Amino acid sequence: MKFAVYILTIFTVLFSPILALAKTPNDPYFAQWSFEDTGVYTAWDYTTGSKDVVVAIIDNGFDTFHPDLKDNLWVNQKEVENNGIDDDQNGYIDDYYGWNFLDNNNDPKPNVETLTSSEKEEGVFNHATFVAGIIGAKGNNAFDGAGINWDVRLMNLKVIGNDGVGDFEPLVKAIHYAVENGANVINISMVGEGNEEQLQGAIDYAYQHNVLVVAAAGNNMLDLNYSGQYPVCSDEFLSNDEILGVSAIDQNHHLAFFSNIGSKCIDITAPGVGIRSTLLFSPTNGLSDSYSVKKSWNGTSFAAPFVSGAAALLKSIKPSLTVSQIIDTLLSTVHHTPSDDEVVYANLFGSGLLQIDKAVKSIFSIQDIKKPADNTSIINIKNDKVDSILKNTDVALVSSKTGKKEIVSKNLVTESRDIFGGLEDVFLLQNSDGIFQNVTLSSDENGQKVINFYDDNLRFLKNIELNLFGNYDLAVGYISEDLRIVLSPKDSSDVYFYIFDDSGKLLKTYRKDVKHEGASVYVENGNISLAYVKDNKTNLEVLDYSLNVQTSFAVNNILAGQLMVLDLDNNGSDEYMLSARAGSQAWFRVFNNKGLEVYNIRVYPSLYKSGFHFAVADYNGDGSLDFVFTPTTSDTPVVVTSLSGELITGRFPFNNVDYGQIFTMLVKNK
Repeated sequence: MKFAVYILTIFTVLFSPILALAKTPNDPYFAQWSFEDTGVYTAWDYTTGSKDVVVAIIDNGFDTFHPDLKDNLWVNQKEVENNGIDDDQNGYIDDYYGWNFLDNNNDPKPNVETLTSSEKEEGVFNHATFVAGIIGAKGNNAFDGAGINWDVRLMNLKVIGNDGVGDFEPLVKAIHYAVENGANVINISMVGEGNEEQLQGAIDYAYQHNVLVVAAAGNNMLDLNYSGQYPVCSDEFLSNDEILGVSAIDQNHHLAFFSNIGSKCIDITAPGVGIRSTLLFSPTNGLSDSYSVKKSWNGTSFAAPFVSGAAALLKSIKPSLTVSQIIDTLLSTVHHTPSDDEVVYANLFGSGLLQIDKAVKSIFSIQDIKKPADNTSIINIKNDKVDSILKNTDVALVSSKTGKKEIVSKNLVTESRDIFGGLEDVFLLQNSDGIFQNVTLSSDENGQKVINFYDDNLRFLKNIELNLFGNYDLAVGYISEDLRIVLSPKDSSDVYFYIFDDSGKLLKTYRKDVKHEGASVYVENGNISLAYVKDNKTNLEVLDYSLNVQTSFAVNNILAGQLMVLDLDNNGSDEYMLSARAGSQAWFRVFNNKGLEVYNIRVYPSLYKSGFHFAVADYNGDGSLDFVFTPTTSDTPVVVTSLSGELITGRFPFNNVDYGQIFTMLVKNK
């Protein structure tokens, strides 16, 4: 399959904006609107990059010895230059300066010796050099402009020629090379038709090895939701963002007229009009301009390196950042202009306009995630079978707004009735004999809390009225062999949870001197697990019935909504599952009992921030556990994944009526 790069250039008059800057380089052409509007100058107060960070530029080859790039050039230190030996035994002889995958040699520079006058005018041979300069032109060297990173290492990997056209095969090889030779970020400013399996495998390979891939949206004026281009759309059907797709805006923050759109593929937007950067410099071949002083360039190709450069800055501050942390940081710190139609906004701009300064500031609050030294502590849940209690159950989706339920058996809806309404929370209760009940939380006409119990066929058993009002999270379980009902306030309070008996009598109140900002609970094995947000951070505690704290820890990257505690991998230790609360991006994260994140799923696109509920069940009847994610709004589907995050289905239940919050219950199959 073919892919291509496209360049648009315009002639403009260069001027220097009047800026109030704290830290500026002495390069004469450093000032441009794109740096101002993405917060580059403020970000430089925190970092100007690091030579420990490697950004691979997979393109048509940049000018290796350009005066403003040569000091930031990556070289293969394991290789002896031009000795004719594959010193590092990586399969590439003398790949000291990178590799040319198009011609299969060790010279990734563009060949400009035979350029025609029209080729010089079109300037496609400059493409990679321009991209490289945005990411990492040497700063503060009193020459031309400055890149987003004054210091970085730029890996030169050539996959297309001066005509800007190529095949996927060299691209796939280049991605693998970049990952295997130390790249932290990969920039791909090209698009093509056909999502070939090998390309998807290469993207997966990068993600699995903690290498961020950033891709341009393309300049075809296409809606990528209907006409996918790759690699920007390579993760469109995945639960995790494995690649950041970038559209382009102009100086008025309007979508660039040429930019492709489509929320399935576009995650973020960045400047792509009126951009200036380094040009291939070869005076002996009539190429005497080293920088685009007289001519500015347009294209999503030049929006993508803003995001790649931002990711490199984040890595320079905190090298331990994971790909998911970088993506979450960049998407959560954008400038998002409120819109009357958020669906349209997401199609054009993804989460919003890149804000590098805010992203840089925000990561100082992220603690390093330490990887366990022994990989056996990582959850292995791909093939875990359901236990005997869940094996013979079907999933019931219940609408809190309409009161209807749908029973799903092996992906087929078999029943729909008007039974439930006004549900606020649901909890699955099972006793030591393996008999389970569905327990619900709702309010009566006066707002007083009511707990309802249903058997494994969703037949009503009893209700309990509690002298309690407000917004709560529900947990029910056996503590010291007695049934206990635990409710934690979802709103700020100095009460962290209440404990009631099965007659509705208040037994205990767990209170602290300092208020939390929202709490959730879970009861398992006689203990009460509590997750609460305080000072914009999620904390977990495990308490016994006497309210003695058995263990406590803080977790990163999530403001907790729902909490569930299960031994997912059957290794004798519980895992703590958390959904992101309303107002946050829809992440689902799993932590071990030391607070280390071992797994995550991005459930819904970044613009969805209305909260969601989750359950663990065998949705499709194949004998394996699944995650069932249910939204709070009817314009968002129910999403079901395997425990490894592989998408099983995404569907709108109840014939697309306005169903509101959906909860999951379990029924005994017949």
